[in-house]
Amino acid sequence: MMLEHQTKWIRAGWLIDGSGAPAARNTFIAIKGGVIAQIGSTLPPETPCEDLSQATIIPALMDAHVHLAFSGSMDGRIRTAQLKQTPEEAAEAVRRHLADQWRHGVVAVRDGGDNLVAALQYKRCCLDQPLNTATIVKACGYAWYAEGRYGRMLGRALSPETADEMLTAQMEVIDHLKVIQSGLTSIDRFGQAGPPQFSSDALCAIFSLAHRAGRPVMVHANGEKPVRLAIEAGCDSIEHGYFMGEDNLRRMADRTVCWVPTVVPMAVLGEVENLTIAQRDVARRTVDHQLNQIRKALGMGVIIALGTDAGGQGVDHGAAVQTELSLLLSAGMNVEQAVQCATSNVARLLRLVGRGELSPGCRADFLVVDSRPDDLIGNLVGEQPLWVSGKRQS
Repeated sequence: MMLEHQTKWIRAGWLIDGSGAPAARNTFIAIKGGVIAQIGSTLPPETPCEDLSQATIIPALMDAHVHLAFSGSMDGRIRTAQLKQTPEEAAEAVRRHLADQWRHGVVAVRDGGDNLVAALQYKRCCLDQPLNTATIVKACGYAWYAEGRYGRMLGRALSPETADEMLTAQMEVIDHLKVIQSGLTSIDRFGQAGPPQFSSDALCAIFSLAHRAGRPVMVHANGEKPVRLAIEAGCDSIEHGYFMGEDNLRRMADRTVCWVPTVVPMAVLGEVENLTIAQRDVARRTVDHQLNQIRKALGMGVIIALGTDAGGQGVDHGAAVQTELSLLLSAGMNVEQAVQCATSNVARLLRLVGRGELSPGCRADFLVVDSRPDDLIGNLVGEQPLWVSGKRQS
């Protein structure tokens, strides 16, 4: 048995380290105490080495936008029943979906809220596995929305009169704040997402309260004005961002606001049979528009983190990460950029130090994909061989 103080060497046929740098060929990785100690092109003489020279090694995956309490089922009856879950049922759903994430090589997720705060409660009470062998959860509890607007399934309505009191009570237990600033993107009318839910002054007050407590802010926003108000008020990330336009992309680049585009839910709607032909056409056009925004964002230097909206209709936990990676490639990213979006960019957004990148000093959490880099995403399907702290998981 390898002792913790001993150094283990691995030979990677190709290494994609998560930084966005080009894949490195025939690389030797030294792991000690679960941490990468050294990376180089040579192996010390007479040193045992595990040979993975036919495979590509990438950092373990992460998902910046999930809803762990909800299933990706296409069955409308199941989705309606989720609104009536008991706390016990919701906790079991969270447990099951975290297992799905783990099997697909996803080691960290950021939850976007549910009306039972199930993900937050599960994280606080039920995660009995040590963090080095379980998917890390960053949770917001409730997502906050304006009275009478979209958001009931994800959280609570925020009353202007009691906003400070309601939010302050949450700050000590949440990892981040989630605010819903627009509606959903329409599949009946191309480009429609509705007006802002909160004014500029209200957003500034909400975000300031969160930032004083050291909590980042994720904002569900589609459309030009809802996104602009969120950026100008100081949000940390824009979730979805459909039809937000080039000016907002420039604002995000200038202010280093992260974008989580979540293309896969709309791509799913473009193929489901229970929608009309016209609705599927709107969904497909919306996907094309979002991919074009991603192309523009790449040229502007916008930071993009992969998120799937897993738990949405037809969006399965774990497997959706692989689908979203394929969509990022179709938006013009190379494989190294796409992997960066699903690893180090998410890690920075989730404030996970020493994770998401394969470099000296970082944890040795990685996937071994039996493929060359140019075929990587196509072969990254189903359950993946995951290594945690340099140890192969069963």
